[in-house]
Amino acid sequence: MMTAPATVAMMVVALQAGCQSTAVRLDDAPATLHITVLGITPGRGAVRCALYADRATFLTRGGITEGLSVPATADRAEFELHAHAGQAVVVSVFQDLDSNEELNRGAFGIPSEPWGFSGKPAPLLPPSWSACAMVPVAGDNRLEIHLIGKAR
Repeated sequence: MMTAPATVAMMVVALQAGCQSTAVRLDDAPATLHITVLGITPGRGAVRCALYADRATFLTRGGITEGLSVPATADRAEFELHAHAGQAVVVSVFQDLDSNEELNRGAFGIPSEPWGFSGKPAPLLPPSWSACAMVPVAGDNRLEIHLIGKAR
């Protein structure tokens, strides 16, 4: 698999050699995010997965670009979300134990339901855009998220 710079370099060489090519801007190319969520407590509420594409609306209901949920019937769940390559996004997942459709958080902003995010969130701090953002590549992107915290 070629990296984005290698792909761009090949396109430049082909164009300089007189080849005809239709280039797709990397930030317009579709990116499919295949998310596997692990660590679910079966039989407790739903597992919710959301995609955020804007730092300013991160973790707000209005900031969700795409959201899906499934009943928590097994210890793992699979989701497929769609983004644009080259544009930072955050994937959020949580087990909605009380079925209120919100990620419950404690006094310091730390989630109180089992949760997980893309990137590298700190388990003892509230999730932040800078810690959780990822930049998908064109085509398929695979992401495994282990839920932090236990169902109580």
